[in-house]
Amino acid sequence: MARFNYVPYIYAILILAVYFFGLSIPLFDDDSAHHALIGMHMYLTGDYVDLIDRGHDYLDKPHLLFWISAIGDELLGVGTWSYKLPTFLLALPGVYATFRLARRLYGQNAARNAVLVLVSSQAYILAHNDVRMDAILLSFIISATWLLYEYTLTSRIDRLILGTLFLSLAFATKGMTGAAVPVIAVGSQVLYQRNWLFIRSLKWLWAVPLFFIFISPVLFCYYLQFDLHPEKVIRGMGNISGVAFILFFQNTERLQGVNWGSSGGSDPFLFFHSLLWALLPWCLLGYWAVFRKGLFLVKTKFTFLQGEEIMCWTTIVIMFAILTSSNFRLPHYLNILFPFFSILIAGELEKVVSTQAEGKWLMIVQNFVAVLMLLFGLIINFYIFPIKNIGVLILSSSALVLLICEWRYNRTFVNKLVMISFCASLFANLLMNGNFYVQIQQLQAGHLIAARIRQLDIPLKNVYMMDWKSPSMHYYSEYFFKDAGSDTLAKQTDFWVAAPMQSINLLAQESQLEIKESYIFPDFDTTKLKFEFLNPATRHDACDYIGLVHLRKEQSD
Repeated sequence: MARFNYVPYIYAILILAVYFFGLSIPLFDDDSAHHALIGMHMYLTGDYVDLIDRGHDYLDKPHLLFWISAIGDELLGVGTWSYKLPTFLLALPGVYATFRLARRLYGQNAARNAVLVLVSSQAYILAHNDVRMDAILLSFIISATWLLYEYTLTSRIDRLILGTLFLSLAFATKGMTGAAVPVIAVGSQVLYQRNWLFIRSLKWLWAVPLFFIFISPVLFCYYLQFDLHPEKVIRGMGNISGVAFILFFQNTERLQGVNWGSSGGSDPFLFFHSLLWALLPWCLLGYWAVFRKGLFLVKTKFTFLQGEEIMCWTTIVIMFAILTSSNFRLPHYLNILFPFFSILIAGELEKVVSTQAEGKWLMIVQNFVAVLMLLFGLIINFYIFPIKNIGVLILSSSALVLLICEWRYNRTFVNKLVMISFCASLFANLLMNGNFYVQIQQLQAGHLIAARIRQLDIPLKNVYMMDWKSPSMHYYSEYFFKDAGSDTLAKQTDFWVAAPMQSINLLAQESQLEIKESYIFPDFDTTKLKFEFLNPATRHDACDYIGLVHLRKEQSD
């Protein structure tokens, strides 16, 4: 009887635990909670056409993430899982597509390794914790790329229809950027293969009307919200065509930095060095694979050779150039390239001879990265935020044992290198998602104040916010609180306010309001970590202090 191999199931349990912990962490008071609020507005009002951001028209991204967020609220009730779980489920087709595309390009072993690279990459894991558009956008992009590439090889009509559907879903998530990436990838591969017969057939042009049919719900909603209301003024713009905006101007505005400031605009190397943490533990392999492939293409003068591909390299290089030329840069824009990095890394590793210097150096590099991740994981979770959950300790210890076994186990060169790196990521991210992010979110006041309001059974209409923004407080209360200034609140006689304590004390003093009850919560923007916050000795000094305070007008004699 064959011996049962239980080790792959242990790996599966541990990587699922990483994502389960991430799905359970309260929403960050930035894009995650902000996007969740737009979906919650749809759920509470039943209006799935208009994009409304706390009472104002929202003109930026298409509807899909907000629709699935609202559906999650409908099915599960407003909460962390109702917002995050739909994204996790819609990310699964992208993992499968990564496997299938890598297998088509490089074979079965590279396909397995490409999936391991993708699901253990640092920013990909974070994208299922701090949920924005990135995880589903990545999924739709790589799914469209795989299916449309399959169509160029097989001419199967189902591949064209499904590929165009995923292309449309990418558009419905982030706009034309989502649709452009698969076109760049597949188009470059068709040209590299000199597949003139496919190009001249013109059958692929059927994708154009299909695409517009599939995106028509988004276009129609934009038409209803904006084109029919030229009187609306948004970010200083009037007479807005929503259809023209989402088809043409959305991405050009960001590329030019128009209406979006210049986040990252002063650092032309932002994406290059952001890759060092975003693609951990594969970042150095990512640089190596792009350089190695580029050198090969130059040496062969971009001549097509059987068994070679160019789509991953081309997509990475072109999108890096486009993103870097933009005046509005954010590190998470890199996430859409992770499947292409994963496939390229896995494919290039298959070509390495372990006995040569290149193979030996790669093993040294990945061992070094693995040790660094171990050290950072230990420092962060045993000194900066000491671990409190015994279950997390047991799971992370299991990952550490597996890492030690992989160091000792006599695998083939490629699989040994991949599994060492994968185990290092498991260890670090079990600690990060199971402990670090759990603890820092206890220093984000919004969801804690919402919980206290429920506990005290305070009437929601009697609570105001002042001098402070917190989308998570709205979301976890399932209510849109009114923002009020001190002049407005001075006229109230009996109410609650959530605000910085210095603002509350000043209001009480100037307006002769009596503090009846007060609950104080430390608050820090946990999406922008700083040394003072990470240092246990100065952490509480780095926080603001937000009060949930019951105020009442003093009775005159």
